[in-house]
Amino acid sequence: MAKKELGKSGKNITYDLNHQIIRDSYVKLIKNLKRKPTIAEVSKDCNLSHNTIDKHIKELKFNPLKHPLRILSDDVILSIVNSAKKGSSASQKLWMQICEGWTEKQVIEHEGEIITGIEYITPNEDKN
Repeated sequence: MAKKELGKSGKNITYDLNHQIIRDSYVKLIKNLKRKPTIAEVSKDCNLSHNTIDKHIKELKFNPLKHPLRILSDDVILSIVNSAKKGSSASQKLWMQICEGWTEKQVIEHEGEIITGIEYITPNEDKN
């Protein structure tokens, strides 16, 4: 019996190829649908069985992404840029906050007496 060639995952090559196809389809469908796709939608897009998709989806990792929809962040940033270029002050402000680290100055108002200095007298000192 011939030994099966293992892929990067430690499973066979077909598994790794299917996993990449499913991952790419998942990301594409998120972008197109603007939501998390169903197993049936991924299955139809990949031309793979529902069971195959179900097994792979449980193991999908989007590192370093924390949430699968973060794949859309580039599109959102580009939309902010385009809106800012068209003169949207809200988009311009958001761009400066996200990309340039700009923050608005904050004024903190205090109520009550202002103490300018405190004189400390040690217990052994005389006040003569």
